Amino acid sequence: MPKTNAMTEMTGEILAATLSGQAMGLNLLLAEMRALSEVLPGALGQMPALAEPIGAAEEADFDNMPV
Repeated sequence: MPKTNAMTEMTGEILAATLSGQAMGLNLLLAEMRALSEVLPGALGQMPALAEPIGAAEEADFDNMPV
């Protein structure tokens, strides 16, 4: 039976903890995405209609960005 090194054991524990933390974060993100997917489709019917697009002449008046 090969001898175990303390540094090798600690490295394995750190790796397991890191992967476990990433898995928990991804599971939380998945839960949030699922919750948002239930809310967002119904929100589109409640939004007011968009205003008419701004014409080029009116938009030129607001072009004050330096080049």
